[in-house]
Amino acid sequence: MRNEKISLLKFIDHWVGGPICILLAFLNRVFHPAYKIHLSIPKESLPPRHILIIKFFGLGSITLASALVSNIRNTYKDSKIIFLTFKDNVAILEILNLADEFLIIDTKNPFVLVASICKAIIYCHQQKIDISMDIEFYSKFSTIMSFLSGAPLRMGFYLARFWRDSLVNVPIYFNYSRHILEIYGMFASALQIEDQDFYPKEVKISEDKKKELSEFLKTINVPSIENTIGLNIHASDLALFRRWPLPKFVALVEQFLSQYGQWNIILTGVKGEKPYAEEFLALLPSQWHGRIINLTGEITLDRFLALIAQIPLFITNDTGPFHLAKAVGTRTISLWGPGSVDLYGPYQKEKDFHDVIYKRYPCSPCLYLYRTDPGFFCGEKAPCMEDIQASEVMAIIDKRLKR
Repeated sequence: MRNEKISLLKFIDHWVGGPICILLAFLNRVFHPAYKIHLSIPKESLPPRHILIIKFFGLGSITLASALVSNIRNTYKDSKIIFLTFKDNVAILEILNLADEFLIIDTKNPFVLVASICKAIIYCHQQKIDISMDIEFYSKFSTIMSFLSGAPLRMGFYLARFWRDSLVNVPIYFNYSRHILEIYGMFASALQIEDQDFYPKEVKISEDKKKELSEFLKTINVPSIENTIGLNIHASDLALFRRWPLPKFVALVEQFLSQYGQWNIILTGVKGEKPYAEEFLALLPSQWHGRIINLTGEITLDRFLALIAQIPLFITNDTGPFHLAKAVGTRTISLWGPGSVDLYGPYQKEKDFHDVIYKRYPCSPCLYLYRTDPGFFCGEKAPCMEDIQASEVMAIIDKRLKR
């Protein structure tokens, strides 16, 4: 989903979703004067028959939500889990097996969007959803969909606003000082789930998938991925200024290839990121091009997972592939600035396997905070990323590969 579309969706969410939320909140208060807030799901409402989970944005967030889903399934084995999301997220949901059924919102055009919304609402009423879990971060659209699902118990992050209080009747505390895995765990706690495993679900790559990847690589003249490390120079369109500047990546690649003469680098990314990858290669001296395996836009998600599961190290910005690399057990070096390491970085024992470089500027983090516009204080110039030096990353690469 490109940056322009995301900007448009955010604009619609704020300026169209806001009035709709206020109208629905007013009507709900009028027609339900005994409206009640619950700090947890009442025991008489458990176990639930149908649970709706709503998450639209953030490949990493969806990946991390696998821990929440696993805890629900372990406790309420007979509950049917339905996941409502955008079409772009279906692939990772299927790989992680995060739901029994998926409801898809298609943003292809306004007509398809409205049709998919209506279809999802009708389906929810047919299924008689017991509990709706909106794990999106204060999105008005997800709040509306949760309310219109017909679920009598609607969980979502707490916000002291009339529209939110009136539509979310099981508020969950978004504690910014905790890791997102623990925050998601608060949803499970509100579901009366006591014994929780906070760590995300591990993705196992079958030998068949590895063989399929190997055969595909041969068709594009890549005979082997031995002695290679992965490099992700991209970041999702939710916040492009999370990207480490291309000249810095160029300097790192030059240092690595000159020092490790028998090693190559695999460049990863999705189809829409091809132009940015080509911009990177244009900056890189031609003498190194032969040792760059550019797979940007060339492989599917399941092949990407099979790929990074077989390499010793993956270097990436703070973005979804970082969480995918963790999920398949590959060591990472991740570069942070606008995003919060404390909120989204390696969790507890994961820190032994995943290195982080983060300068912790006074205005960082500026993402995921409801009262702060991302990049406002730097004009999206991200000096917190500029300040990271190639030599710092190289020092960690040396440590990891020599170990």
